[in-house]
Amino acid sequence: MWPTKAVTEGLAGGALTDSLGWRRMLLVFAALALLGALAAATRLPRQRPHSDHSYRAALTSLPPLLREFPDLRRAVVIGGLWYFAFNLMWVALALTLAEPPHSLDPTAIGLYSLAGLLGLAVLPLTGRLTDRHAPAAVITHCTLAAAAGTALLATGVNTPPLLVLGLALLDAGCFAAQAANMSRVIALDPRRSGSLTSVYLVLYFMTGAVGTALAAPLLNLLGWQGTTLTALVALLLAAVLGRLASGAAVPVRQRPVRSGCGRGR
Repeated sequence: MWPTKAVTEGLAGGALTDSLGWRRMLLVFAALALLGALAAATRLPRQRPHSDHSYRAALTSLPPLLREFPDLRRAVVIGGLWYFAFNLMWVALALTLAEPPHSLDPTAIGLYSLAGLLGLAVLPLTGRLTDRHAPAAVITHCTLAAAAGTALLATGVNTPPLLVLGLALLDAGCFAAQAANMSRVIALDPRRSGSLTSVYLVLYFMTGAVGTALAAPLLNLLGWQGTTLTALVALLLAAVLGRLASGAAVPVRQRPVRSGCGRGR
């Protein structure tokens, strides 16, 4: 799901920016989001499941999960590191390609998002590997693949084939590692998988937002090489932490479950 989303946003966003300008492009996406909300309001079931707890109580029960599950904390840190690097590289790349000597238009920059299709292709394989092997091993190898892609990006920004290969490895490595990491989070306690994944994903996306926000300042301060080095350090640190983490996450109160990562997102 996420690789497809990234590719679609890159292509559509670039084309609309060229045609309408970036402000109108954002208005188009805002209108689509509003239409999605209206469709959800009309199509989703109106019956609410019975619960003895309020929504506020459900929200306040989430932060203590970080204290209760050490492996959840590890998953947040590891996943946050590679999502930080992922967003940092993509935003920095778009800014770099838009500036001289490249001076590419938004549509041309958006075409590079097609490299993300490799991430979609590897997800079924990741699911099978995670079901057969320890998720920690899958996470380590995938983050190392993403680090190799980032190393290529450091030297290949002026060479389109190397740039595409680097982006493909970065995307595939990060998306595959995310699939394996999510299986670890769900396996901690399948009966509370919704709460566990909520905590994980909120912190995951917050860390990714930091990478997005820091892309321009780091690019101005350190240049392209320094920015890619920052992302590379984050990915290598994620690989080391993933290697140090215990193998597959074992559910607290239930037997291990299959990750299901290869059967849809």
